[in-house]
Amino acid sequence: MGDIKMSALSNILKILVGLVILVIGVVWYTGPQIAVGNYVLFGWYGDFIVLLKGTFGLFLLFVGLIIAWMGYDDYKMDQEMAKEGKNESE
Repeated sequence: MGDIKMSALSNILKILVGLVILVIGVVWYTGPQIAVGNYVLFGWYGDFIVLLKGTFGLFLLFVGLIIAWMGYDDYKMDQEMAKEGKNESE
């Protein structure tokens, strides 16, 4: 019975920590803009554009890698099936 209560407490704690991190993230991108000199501490538009520029290339790299890997795997499978078909006909 104690293990169930500790597990539930642990899950509730994880949920609360996750919600706090979520709120901090939302405030980070939608909160007020505070400028110190030429640097804007908070604000979402500029950071969002930088995030898109930084992740779009990585997205293309990984998608390309996955598609190429799937094509290579299909090619190997076709080769193996053809070889197996040859062995069965002999």
